Amino acid sequence: MRSCIDPPARSVRLCIIHCRASALQNGGGTALRLEGKRAVVTGAAGGIGSAIARGLADEGAAVACLDLHEAGVQEVAGSLSAVGARAWGWRCDVTDPADVDAAAARSVELMGGIDILCANAGGSQGEMIPFLDLDLDTFRRMIERNLTSVFLCCSAFGRQMAKDGGGAIVVTSSQLAEIVRPGMGHYAAAKGGVKQLVKAMAVDLSPVGIRVNAMAPGPTLTPGNKEMFERPEVREANLRTIPLGRIAEPDEMVGAVIYLASDEATFTTGATILVDGGYTIL
Repeated sequence: MRSCIDPPARSVRLCIIHCRASALQNGGGTALRLEGKRAVVTGAAGGIGSAIARGLADEGAAVACLDLHEAGVQEVAGSLSAVGARAWGWRCDVTDPADVDAAAARSVELMGGIDILCANAGGSQGEMIPFLDLDLDTFRRMIERNLTSVFLCCSAFGRQMAKDGGGAIVVTSSQLAEIVRPGMGHYAAAKGGVKQLVKAMAVDLSPVGIRVNAMAPGPTLTPGNKEMFERPEVREANLRTIPLGRIAEPDEMVGAVIYLASDEATFTTGATILVDGGYTIL
């Protein structure tokens, strides 16, 4: 019997892609939603980031894939290029202002401009630390990885998008921007800041034609937190609070991102879409 934390037998996203491809081959179906768009994805070597990069490419976007892990991000970009997508991948430290500025310039050089930024890099890395055991350096690193990085990327890429006449920014937030769990205070603080920053940017960037929204995953089985979810007490605690009764797979985050990045969401800004299996309603 399949474990309750296993992903569904068939990925929902892959089924959608297969059905669309079959329809197009038979002369039916609809146009790709991001055809001609130029996208940047940070944290693109990770579980959710690589799924987002694939999803954007599947919908017709050119994709610049950025990650701290060079080999991983080049592998992701290579896999997209191998199936006909326009994709590039290189190392970028999203906590380093100079690195981020250089990545923005390189993205423009390669793609001619930027229409979509998916500021996805970050995550808890499975760190669960009781508040009184939390030291300042660890707290600062969590803020830098999850909040400062979003500020730097949205600032650098946003300036270019403003020059190009606008675009869409989609930030990866977390269900822990809405609620808290024991040992996750530093992560909740960072993602709570992300939620408010998204709202502030939505207000300040609307005059230059940039929409800013967030997608907030619930518990998702990625390489970065696989070890955490293998701990029985963590797994069971999460499953008790998810009405859908399982941990998500990265592909299940993609639909919300594509919607927010596409012209289907032209009147949506400052919003957060929770993709958490109902986690935050209990």
